[in-house]
Amino acid sequence: MYVIWFLHRVPRAREEEFRTVVHRAIEVFRRHGAIGGTVFEMADPTAKYGCSDIESSVDVAADEVLYAELAYFHDRAHYDEVMPRVDADPELMVLYHELVRTVDIGRVVRAEFSTLFDLFNEAEHERYLAEPRTHWAPAPA
Repeated sequence: MYVIWFLHRVPRAREEEFRTVVHRAIEVFRRHGAIGGTVFEMADPTAKYGCSDIESSVDVAADEVLYAELAYFHDRAHYDEVMPRVDADPELMVLYHELVRTVDIGRVVRAEFSTLFDLFNEAEHERYLAEPRTHWAPAPA
């Protein structure tokens, strides 16, 4: 798998706006052939197991919260096939400008990663996929 990884520092007062913009952007990616995307909200920033905490490594203001975002592709070739269509979509440019108004875009961290290996407990993974979960969704327009 090939992923685009983002680390977003989002002002607390703009979380809903951020979530809506990113949700809509992932829909654009999917429409043009990307596997999809996932957004994670930070659940526990504390240091554990001898590791440092994320907030020691990433400058996060008191009025900000961290979100991680992943956009998924089969491999680099699939990314190279899909991204020109994504980048040419006028809706994505509108969403980009909305994102720029929502967060300090210069503080968003972005990188691309390719899978080195996957190891799953197949039974637990199947259970995870089968269990219903409540996820955030944007308010109806």
